Amino acid sequence: MTYQNTPRSVLAGQGLTQLPVPNGDAGVQSVMIHSDIATTTSLGVVQVGSGLSITPSGILSVNGGGSSFINVTLTSTNYTATADDYYIGATKKDIDITLPLGVIGKVYIIKNQVNGSIKVKASGGQKIDTSSDKTLGSEASIIVVFDGTRWNTI
Repeated sequence: MTYQNTPRSVLAGQGLTQLPVPNGDAGVQSVMIHSDIATTTSLGVVQVGSGLSITPSGILSVNGGGSSFINVTLTSTNYTATADDYYIGATKKDIDITLPLGVIGKVYIIKNQVNGSIKVKASGGQKIDTSSDKTLGSEASIIVVFDGTRWNTI
């Protein structure tokens, strides 16, 4: 019995290199795919690609959505959540965090990171469960998800 199968080689995309280069042989091929995500300038400055950042201590992280990292926003003033926010930390008491008009499936985590209370408010006549707002006491948090009609606490 003869077995024929079209090779299913992994092809590296833009910014990636692959070793060995696919040769069209059928069967399992062991390959290594890697990417140069940073370069060093002649002055020794590390430059990273779009969507990446590096701290002075050398920690590399991904910016923006679609990654395993979440967007963190800290605020000491009244704040209206944006579509890019995920975790919002209140760093001062007696402020309001306002949820925008809901989009189905959108989730926010809101944490009062200080002693005192903050208020989480819905907008545009929407509700958080059955209320227009929720008060978070010292060090309290709330997770909300929009179901198409209201924000639901988890």
